[in-house]
Amino acid sequence: MRPNLLVAILMALLFSSSSVQAQKTINNEAKKPSSLKKFTAKDGTSIEYKIMSPQTIEAGRKYPLVLALHGRGGNTTAAPKLASGELRTKFPCFIMVPESTKAGNWAQPAKRTKKKQSTKAMLPAALEALDALIKKHPIDTQRIYVTGQSMGGVGTFGAISLRPDFFAAAVPVAGGWDPSEADRLKHVPIWIFHGDNDSVVPTKYSQDMAAALKKAGGDPKYTEFKGVGHNSWDRTYDSLATWQWLFKQQKNKPSK
Repeated sequence: MRPNLLVAILMALLFSSSSVQAQKTINNEAKKPSSLKKFTAKDGTSIEYKIMSPQTIEAGRKYPLVLALHGRGGNTTAAPKLASGELRTKFPCFIMVPESTKAGNWAQPAKRTKKKQSTKAMLPAALEALDALIKKHPIDTQRIYVTGQSMGGVGTFGAISLRPDFFAAAVPVAGGWDPSEADRLKHVPIWIFHGDNDSVVPTKYSQDMAAALKKAGGDPKYTEFKGVGHNSWDRTYDSLATWQWLFKQQKNKPSK
């Protein structure tokens, strides 16, 4: 577990959990912010993750889930932001934060995976773990979202490539993907973010994906921050508009 991510998530979870009153309808597993969950996929891949539940879970109600993918440095800005007091009240949801290993990545386009890879794709195992969570918690399968920064931005595209009919919407930040797969992704509501001064992941990667999605018949949203480098996730996740758009999305409904 990367220390920076663990500290950020734990601080947000501990802050918000102090005001939560115990209810019989709340799933005990999701209420334990300090425990790191482990999951073993069918192919033997082991992955760790954290999950946070809404502050209050009403009997008979199902809630959205946000899959938050960290970057190469192990940090996710989306999860702590959603765990903050204001957003946790505005947008009650489950948050799943899987952990890639140091030798792993989330996903790479099919063209690149044909070559021998030095790192292992951890996203398939994370999605299997998510499937298991759906069976345990009151999760609305029509409102499962994915977002991530940097390597997690690439992984966000990878998630909807692996499961184009699974996610209600995606927000890739400072990432990219193979434009030739645009036809596969075009039906998923996507809001792409990037800084125009990104020297780590070229802005062109997001520009090309947005253009390819439009050419394929999709309707992606694209925001490019002027004068911003690789940390475009700060502006992205600080904006209430990002979250308002995301939580409005629902499978089989218009993205507007």
